[in-house]
Amino acid sequence: MVASAIEWALVELMKNPDEMRHILEELAAVISLDRLIQKSNLEKLPYLKCAEKEALRLDLHIPLLLHETAEES
Repeated sequence: MVASAIEWALVELMKNPDEMRHILEELAAVISLDRLIQKSNLEKLPYLKCAEKEALRLDLHIPLLLHETAEES
């Protein structure tokens, strides 16, 4: 289900290229585009965090599916 959440977030970003550009600029400025994001970097990426929350807000079914999957485990 995490993959589904990522897919929906990417679909939303594809619909909004200006937002995608802003996220890429933030990533390039903070950690560079050739490195992986570490958990410690997330505090320095407020726009990415906001985009993640907005993707979850726009596609409300994703948190419900994640919760259901967590209960089954």
